[in-house]
Formats: sequence, structure tokens, C-alpha cells
Amino acid sequence: MSRRALRPYVARFVFTASFTLLGSPFVHGGSIGLNTLNLVGTSQLITGNVVRLTDNTDPNLSAPPPAGGAWTTNTLNVANAFTASFDFQMGNWAGIHDGADGSGGDGIAFLIQNDFRGDTALGEGAGGMGFLGIFNSVAIMLDTFQNNSPNYYGDPSGNYISVNTRGTDFNVPHHFCTGGRLTADATIGSDLPGHEGDCTANPTLGMTGNITRLLDDGMVQNLTVNYVPGTLSIFLDGTLILTVPLNLATELNLTDGGGAYLGFTAGTRNSYQDQDIVDFSFTSSVPEPATGAELLAGIALVALAARHKSKS
Repeated sequence: MSRRALRPYVARFVFTASFTLLGSPFVHGGSIGLNTLNLVGTSQLITGNVVRLTDNTDPNLSAPPPAGGAWTTNTLNVANAFTASFDFQMGNWAGIHDGADGSGGDGIAFLIQNDFRGDTALGEGAGGMGFLGIFNSVAIMLDTFQNNSPNYYGDPSGNYISVNTRGTDFNVPHHFCTGGRLTADATIGSDLPGHEGDCTANPTLGMTGNITRLLDDGMVQNLTVNYVPGTLSIFLDGTLILTVPLNLATELNLTDGGGAYLGFTAGTRNSYQDQDIVDFSFTSSVPEPATGAELLAGIALVALAARHKSKS
């Protein structure tokens, strides 16, 4: 092989060596089988290995409102950069619909949580979206019903996305707190009995307002969450729709150097719909670049290989 032909070959080889031969693989992780998730509440695995968090029925109106959850059975490292992506499908409306958009309720939330209940955590249904009352969590809400009680939830519409957290305390789907209450109306009780007066800071890091396409139009849609320490970015069907400041390592109490459970919740009542997760994947961060010593060692290995090849 001539020197002129060798140069581009070596350049490509060094790039590969520095990320593959000298360090960790470029990415880790991938698809998470929905049949491996721990299902709680109303959640069930239906045909096609789809997780249905709630369906469009409510067989017992005298019981607490339906809520379902699905969690990884082990914690994943969320202290470093990662990407989580899932396809969801909401539709088949039944019951009373929100007049603002005609959709069902109440929506799906994607959670990062280290609640004391682990992979059995579940919150309140209906407007609580299955995560009201889950501690030590961050929730990305795909809200499909405008809870418009006087000064109660603060929903901007019946079709929006929001990021909510109260750090290590119990999480809520509301968008303000007034005088320690989840509502400005002191005559309205708390959605979480025993915790009246406990909400003292705005739970919402950011929200979109109304989204043009209905989140519960009955079609499969994709939500992708990109996280680097300090910033969480949310993409809907490939389009960036929301970026919020967030450092999970300081906001939450993580375990084992940065572990948390990942999963989904949903709630419904009166305005029902099927709320499904179709697939789910998690990819951890790109490794740190190789050190100067590692890079020199890689170059030496490449040069030795090239020399051996030229003699053969």
C-alpha cells in the first residue's frame, strides 16, 4: 500500500480506535421490552405487547378514579446524559368530553422517579394522571383534558405538555400553588388527602400551551426526551417543543450513583380513553473522549498494524 493511500485509511482507523478499541462503546442500551415492565393499578399488557395504562371504561364510579402505571424493574442511571423515547397512542374516547378540544381524559405521564415504593408506585387517577402523590419524581405530562375548576389546576388547554416536579416531595399535575394550597379556593379540598397546605412552590418547570395536533387523535405518536445535566429537551414526532432547566442529580434523591425508575402513569374518570404505550427505549450517554495517553496508544497500535500490513 502506498503512503498516499495509507493516510485516509489511518485517519478513519484512529477515529474508530479512540472510541471503540480504547474506551466504552459509543452508546449503550436500547429497546426496553414492555413485557418486562412492572404493571400496577389498571395497567395491562394487551395484544401486540402494548401496555394499556387505562381503557375507556370505568366500571365502578364509587371507587377511586382509575389509574395505571408501568415501571422498569431496576433503576437506570439518569445522573448523566441520556435519551428516552417512546411511542404512545391515546384515543377511543368515551364519556364526557372537554368542550375545548373534544378529547378524552386525562392523559399519560412519563416519569423519572425514586419513590419509596419503587416499581410499585402509583398516584391518584382522574386529573391526577396516576402520578399525583408519587414522591421524588419528575413527570412529563401529556395532558389531554383541561381541568378548569376555578383557580384549581391552571391547565392552559386540554392538549399540552408540561414538566412538573416538587423535588423529593410528592409530585402534582397542578401548575401553581397559592398559600400552600393546590388551589386558590380555600373551600376546595386537596386532591391528596392528608397533604392540604403542603404545596408551597410552583411545581411546573415549563409547559407548551396548546399543541396543534391532538395528543389523543387515536394515532401512534412519538415522544423523545433528551437529557444532559442541566437541561431537559422534549421532542414530539421529531420536533423540539419544550426545553426546561433541570439537574436530576440535585433535584431528586437518586440511588447507586444516579439511579431512578423510569416508566409511565395515566389516569381517567368521566372523560375516558384508551391510553397506551406502544414501545420504549433508553440510551445512555456518550462516553468521555479518550485521554491524550489513550489516543497516543491507539495511534501506536494503528501504526504497528499498518506497518505489518505493508510488509505482508
